[in-house]
Amino acid sequence: MANNPIQVVLNAQSYVDFSNNQPGGSNKDFFAGRDSEFGTHKEMLINQVSELQRSLNSLPKDELVYARVELQSDAWAKSHRPTKKVFPARDIASLSGPKIGSIVIEITAEDLPKIIATVRSAEPLTNWEEKDGKTKAKPSRTRSEVGAIQSIRGYDASDRRRFSLGKALQWLSDPRTGGAYYVETFVSHRSIDERANEKTKQRALQALEAFESRLMQLGLPIDVTRTSEKWTHASFYIVKVKAEIESKGSIAIHEELLSFLESQSIVKSILLPPILQTAHMPGGSAEAPAITAPDTSRSYPVIGIVDSGVTDFPGLAQWSVGSLDFLPKEQQDVSHGTFIAGLVCAAEELNSHPIFNEAKCQFFDLGLHPTAAGSYQNYYPRGFIDFLEQLDAEIPSAKELGARIFNMSLAVTAPIADESYSMFANLLDEIADKHDVLFVLPAGNLEESIARDEWPSDPNEAATMLLSYRYAGLDRIYQPADSIRSVVVGALNPPDHENALFPSRYTRRGPGPSLGAKPDIAHVGGRFDTDSGLHSFFPDGTGIQSCGTSYAAPLAARTIAVLDHVIEGGASREALIALVVHHATPPDCLTSNQLKTVKKDFVGAGVPCPAAETLLVGDHEITLVFNGIIHGGKELNFQFSWPASLVEDAGECSGNVKLTLVYRPPIDREQGGEFVRVNLDAFLRQEDINKKTGKVSFLGRLKGDGAKHYEKELVQHGAKWWPVKRLEDELKNVGRSSQWRLVVEPLARSDFSLPDEGIPFTVILTISDKGGTKPVFNEMRQQLQLHGATISDIRTAARARARK
Repeated sequence: MANNPIQVVLNAQSYVDFSNNQPGGSNKDFFAGRDSEFGTHKEMLINQVSELQRSLNSLPKDELVYARVELQSDAWAKSHRPTKKVFPARDIASLSGPKIGSIVIEITAEDLPKIIATVRSAEPLTNWEEKDGKTKAKPSRTRSEVGAIQSIRGYDASDRRRFSLGKALQWLSDPRTGGAYYVETFVSHRSIDERANEKTKQRALQALEAFESRLMQLGLPIDVTRTSEKWTHASFYIVKVKAEIESKGSIAIHEELLSFLESQSIVKSILLPPILQTAHMPGGSAEAPAITAPDTSRSYPVIGIVDSGVTDFPGLAQWSVGSLDFLPKEQQDVSHGTFIAGLVCAAEELNSHPIFNEAKCQFFDLGLHPTAAGSYQNYYPRGFIDFLEQLDAEIPSAKELGARIFNMSLAVTAPIADESYSMFANLLDEIADKHDVLFVLPAGNLEESIARDEWPSDPNEAATMLLSYRYAGLDRIYQPADSIRSVVVGALNPPDHENALFPSRYTRRGPGPSLGAKPDIAHVGGRFDTDSGLHSFFPDGTGIQSCGTSYAAPLAARTIAVLDHVIEGGASREALIALVVHHATPPDCLTSNQLKTVKKDFVGAGVPCPAAETLLVGDHEITLVFNGIIHGGKELNFQFSWPASLVEDAGECSGNVKLTLVYRPPIDREQGGEFVRVNLDAFLRQEDINKKTGKVSFLGRLKGDGAKHYEKELVQHGAKWWPVKRLEDELKNVGRSSQWRLVVEPLARSDFSLPDEGIPFTVILTISDKGGTKPVFNEMRQQLQLHGATISDIRTAARARARK
């Protein structure tokens, strides 16, 4: 029986100390023993740079331009980046490219001869070295960097714009877009101020000012505004053809404007704005029981519902703590927001299965999404930028009434598929950081025309179904589900007659940007049918069924809000995400060998446990929570003894182990595919004593999919550079020592340092006896206390800390 509370280590920060780890590798020869190929490779790069040089002949020698550099797939690690010799940082600024494995360099025509000379100087022959009886290539830094580069070309119009003129005219005719192009530049005024190199700083400032001047002097009937850098780190120019001109037909104006924008070297991308909308899925009528009224003698968690508004019929209104007076409800279609509100406060009464058993929550209604025809542009004339500014302004009102978890089940329809970290997600993450709130978002729904077949129960048939899906690549998650500060939720069908769970036909799949793991978790969203099996309220108080990831999200939000409510003093956002992810369980249908590689793309870590079960463990297991902050040059190093009942006489250790790490990295959208600037990794290591020398070392025992050799594999399978990581394994008589270490190590991108305020993190470790009989909890708790760890029930940790 689970009756022991999760233990939080109150003095976790005292185990964060200076690290002896020296990250980075030696120079690598990417053409070792292939000298003829290396010679051909050098000539190809020289020709590519020469071609770039010819294209710049007509420009002033100090004109700033950008070039795209693709790297070899095994050269993604920061120690291999060509930024010391070929593109030296003292002279050439570099940014990450749109996708991982590429960089964008900022150059002038006078830089190109130096680049050619450096490439030509790389030694033509492999330099072999004998060491410890082994022969190994030892290249110069120059040869290593030249070999790391796959290709170099100018950053051109095709990189800046990925839509046709016809598509733009069609898309911008929808008033919900605000009728504007969003123009992103490689640098912003803020990022220029943050540059340390005075030379590149001045060049970038001159280029940005020249662009602004040229844009205003075009002579076209346009309005230009810029997002406020006081509100957001991101900087975008919002360029809109004036309404009175638009109404008379303006194809030539759009054509001239786009031609100008894509010819400007400092322009990184020209984007069509996304459209916000509620996702209406099939639904049929159903009975609606009277729901329990809130108990006025107790407090409840509060969830902010960012949607189209919630009806005020008495049964539901009694669970509301407040609402915005922003949109007139008599003109609103509030069916979407009402369905969500019903799930927030009464899912377990409206739906009978135990999977819905979670404590009730109240809600704050942030009805910000207008639904009346033609009204969107009246509230948000610049489109979704204005919507987000309004959301930013309204969050404090909801927080005052107890909301910290916000469900936002608005779908974002984008005109193109883009693998990069989206503008919408970036801005939402900045709002979350500014207000210390957590958004829960849906993964997005597939339209019926491209929905998958129902998930077969047989794993082989399921694998065949996925392989034969005709719209591969079109079923990826929607914006802003690429948000890295939010919890993203995929959808499952309601449990069948055997209590089995399967991904819904309509749920969109990961991965997220830069191969990051999204969604984070999954919950019931209903079957893609009028008899969906998921019940809630229609605005008039009658019952209705519906489906969608929009409705899986609030069910997950309830658990997160309850956790935040019952943990005294609240918890960090990292701790809340870690607790939910750590205790989530994947559906059985995705645990087979045939499907384990796609599991996280559909359900992330799985279905969350109810909050009450999340915070308690049985006698045969213990769960420890560490909250802390890691600064540059430091690491968490927590040494402990393995539970005695799981250790054999010779020191071999057994048991099931699960480790979850969540941290809050600095993010920078200007860095493209490398927008996450710091990586934290967690390791579980066992003491190893060399029998001959007596030397003590610690060996990693929990590698999971992260045990890869190349950076590409670490990113793709090991969640490197992703802020949520989970590993688990069954250990069987490993090693010969009961002494272990839990280690959390930081790693920053090239030319980036950990911020002075450090990186907040939460790491959760569970050790359990597979047989369920050993007294792991008491053994581990006693030995931790004997060795100086200050531990307490996570629910009352704030009170315990105050007493100290």
